Amino acid sequence: MKYRAAIPPRVADRIRHLPADVKRSIREAIRQLCADPECGARLKRELEGDLKYTVRRYRIVCRVDRAAGAVNVLAIGHRRTIYEEAAEKVRGRRVG
Repeated sequence: MKYRAAIPPRVADRIRHLPADVKRSIREAIRQLCADPECGARLKRELEGDLKYTVRRYRIVCRVDRAAGAVNVLAIGHRRTIYEEAAEKVRGRRVG
């Protein structure tokens, strides 16, 4: 089953501001995730249940919604900061 990519506007905006070669690699990685979501690695702790996919020094954090047939892209960013950013978003969802 091929999944569709669900990319929120804030993540799409982040992709638009990446260098062209990284942008191409990110788009290809999202296509691969849609074809086979299990190719991503499982995350732990606060991000348990989410997947990460490595693209050079960047990471794609996503969640697979099998019922909707979608790969929800939660965040994209440099490996140095992406996990803290994604965890902050998760904490914000729990509080708010």
